[in-house]
Amino acid sequence: MYKSLKVYQGTYRGGAAQDLAKSTRIDAILNRLSENEQAALIDNNPMLFDDDFIHLAEEMSDDQLSQFVAIASALQTIPLVESAHQSRAYSGTNEVASLINELFEMDADTRSRVLDKAEKYAEQVVRRPSSQLTYDTQSIGRFHTDGATANDLFNFNKAISGSDDINGLLDQLAQFDEHQQTQLLGLLRRDNALGSRMMDQLEGRAPEAQSPILDFMSELDTTRKFHMKYDATGVTRSVLDFDNNGYEVIVGMMEDTVSLLENYRFDDEQLEQMGNRLKQLERSDQRAYLAISKTGFETLLGDITDTGKQIDLSKHEEALETINDLRNNAQVRDLVFRSRMGEESFENGTRYYEQKSLGQAHRDVEAMVRFLTTDGWLNHRLEDSSAHVAQTNRLTMRLTDMDAEQRDQLVEDLNRLGQDVHPITELSDAALKETYDALFDRTTSIANVDDLSTLADAEAKTQPGLRDAFWQATELAGERVDDVLKILDENGPEIRQRLIETLAEQASETASGQKTRSEVDEDLRKLINFFKEDHRNDDKLSYINQAFAAH
Repeated sequence: MYKSLKVYQGTYRGGAAQDLAKSTRIDAILNRLSENEQAALIDNNPMLFDDDFIHLAEEMSDDQLSQFVAIASALQTIPLVESAHQSRAYSGTNEVASLINELFEMDADTRSRVLDKAEKYAEQVVRRPSSQLTYDTQSIGRFHTDGATANDLFNFNKAISGSDDINGLLDQLAQFDEHQQTQLLGLLRRDNALGSRMMDQLEGRAPEAQSPILDFMSELDTTRKFHMKYDATGVTRSVLDFDNNGYEVIVGMMEDTVSLLENYRFDDEQLEQMGNRLKQLERSDQRAYLAISKTGFETLLGDITDTGKQIDLSKHEEALETINDLRNNAQVRDLVFRSRMGEESFENGTRYYEQKSLGQAHRDVEAMVRFLTTDGWLNHRLEDSSAHVAQTNRLTMRLTDMDAEQRDQLVEDLNRLGQDVHPITELSDAALKETYDALFDRTTSIANVDDLSTLADAEAKTQPGLRDAFWQATELAGERVDDVLKILDENGPEIRQRLIETLAEQASETASGQKTRSEVDEDLRKLINFFKEDHRNDDKLSYINQAFAAH
């Protein structure tokens, strides 16, 4: 019964073939190898007796067979690229089986290319005898050191098994330096499609533009740790950055980064600057930076899915400047990051925030970015307004000081005032004013006022039919808005109405070019000084009527 049984003994393992024809073929394969290579192949005994491997080995040249044995042996070293649980589940046998399946389906030229590259990675791997891991300091240190040398080979094997175009993959990798290839293989292992898209966007770029983005992406890739559980009931309170390294967050950041490069054409200098900036920022700021970039560009330039064409930012320098002003502003990033959370509370000296649902958090962040982007663009484009160069900082400060629920509602209301079907950059200055004047009047007033509740109270006391005129008046007042609000608060309905109407008329004349902002501002200064003194109501009305008369 066992006359055909043939036993094969390696250094650590052995196996047997019961079929004479099979053992004859195995002998022929082993005879092409050195003694050490024979032992290594036998140690990987499951594949030695596999029909696909035997067929593959018979197709390979002697050199290729030697390459394969070296690669298969190196794949037995557990790589240091997974979590502790995944490392325990690692199977060198399965990795070798995967490689055999891929090589079996390749043509001769592709197979040769794969073996050549894999052999180079295998040469880096420190191989040690298979034994039970002991948990003394030396053994653990050696495990980590050895494992790190196996990362490139493991990643390459995974990238090959996940690719639909292996030659194309090899061609693209060859355009990057060795360190960059290591980074890209890490991305490809985790998500082949994402890694391929990343290579598509960086292909042909200057190395100094490629490296910062790859450094950033690689750092993200190695820090995605755990799946988060979100509680949208308002019962759970968390610190602001509680999910910064959550799996969903990191994957989203990586996707947003690649999508930015696909949707917008950055030149090498712009790409280098963006990559370096992302590398320098803490995780919370990175998240806000990417959110501002993604939603900000969509707000200004439109959704790329509408056209299907990449937008060249060299043709939209003012839009890029607007986004840079926002995403490089620490106050703006902080406000955007806070927008994903609910009400703030203190406990034992620590700030906690209500969790929103993931969907609501995303919507509120997008709403905040759309709002700030719109205001930033109007600040750039609309001349002869009271908007100050520091308006963005003032506006973010006011919004940051508000309760989360009030802030979210205010931003939602303000965004409704400036909706348009066209990207903002496509609108003429006249169309901008027509579409966004009401919004800009309010944002400028909010930015300039010292006490937002006073502004809200004054609007509430104003007749509904005068609300738009009220906001024109407060925008015209600029940094004197608190003085104007004080006059409105201290006087009766007739004076309030007349002052609002008069200031709104001046705002219209200024917008049409009939008067300059400086002329109106000087007259307004005098009017404010007049109201600081005691006067009869008739005298006040008379003064308002002639305060802005032509000089």
